[in-house]
Amino acid sequence: MSENKIGREIPDYIENIGELKPYESPFAYQPTTRKFGRKISKTVPGQSKLLNSIEEAIIRTGLKDGMTISFHHHFRTGDYVVNMVMDAIAKLGIKNLTVAASSLNDVHAPLIGHIKNGVVTKIETSGLRGPLAYEVSKGLLDTPVIIRSHGGRARAIESGELKIDVAFLGVSCTDIYGNANGYNGKSICGSLGYAKMDAQYADQVVLITDTLVDYPNVPASILQSDVDYIVKVDAIGNPEGISSGAIRLTKNPRELLIAKYAAKVIEASGYLKPGFSMQCGSGGASLAVIRYIKEKMIEDNIKASFFLGGITGSSVELLNEGLTKKLLDVQDFDLIAAKSIGENPNHFEIDASYYANPHNKGCAANLLDVVILSALEVDTDFNVNVMT
Repeated sequence: MSENKIGREIPDYIENIGELKPYESPFAYQPTTRKFGRKISKTVPGQSKLLNSIEEAIIRTGLKDGMTISFHHHFRTGDYVVNMVMDAIAKLGIKNLTVAASSLNDVHAPLIGHIKNGVVTKIETSGLRGPLAYEVSKGLLDTPVIIRSHGGRARAIESGELKIDVAFLGVSCTDIYGNANGYNGKSICGSLGYAKMDAQYADQVVLITDTLVDYPNVPASILQSDVDYIVKVDAIGNPEGISSGAIRLTKNPRELLIAKYAAKVIEASGYLKPGFSMQCGSGGASLAVIRYIKEKMIEDNIKASFFLGGITGSSVELLNEGLTKKLLDVQDFDLIAAKSIGENPNHFEIDASYYANPHNKGCAANLLDVVILSALEVDTDFNVNVMT
């Protein structure tokens, strides 16, 4: 056993996971590997990437027992893709898979059945919610879930620590060659910042969409040179779902009071000055902070340099009103933000490595002045629990 930064003992080795290193800090370990290189493949002239069904795509990728598949969570509780793909995989009799999703929500409760039936035996993710989280907490899986931050997931993918065999990625629109984005089409989700990592590093990439558009669909969030196959379905998700759950504008008096106090702390910190940078994460209170900060910015004629991370309609308002110069967007928390990324040239889509990977040549999180994030527990030494 080894001790982590806060003195908690953790095992040195876990069966089916391997050796473990105790957590010290985001920058405690010096990277020693090279970026992971995926298998090279080719598409020849006249070859179509468009397939008739998800089942056909699974067969064409050669997915087999023991492999790792990935999904993104940009539709949050409105996602249809994970359940569609997992049902198709189960029908084909494939077992013992690792699901490496950027996050899993209440809507993914059907994964419980796939775990019980042996289709899924491992999960790597940045979060679990709802019935799936409850069942996993009770011991549903024999192998512990690997939880990584969003930046940590990007690091693991780039280093090859998390090797994705097949990525199944829902996209709001794509052309027949795989140039795709999340802000046009009938089921928009905005930035595909987490999906971009999977598209760049997975051995094979399957796009699932409900909107095919003319070639070339540029500018593109995911490029044709990263895409193997495309499947058109009736619907990939409910856009309204991206602003549900932890992502909502709160009317709760307690959360509004927390937000007001947080804004006062920021004002007193000395960081709220011309050119400051800021991120507000999920949670009603943290998102509400922007409302109070905006009032002070207008009062003191303060303009921010950029807002980072999950972007909301409130952040878009700041951009449109000239209160911030740029938005750096890895995911969108409502439909206003999801639409803005395709309309405003100062609203930039970024991938998860650019956003927060501690093992690259400089992620945007390094340059933040103020961060407001939600937490379930915080102790007096500012150790934070966001999981249980």
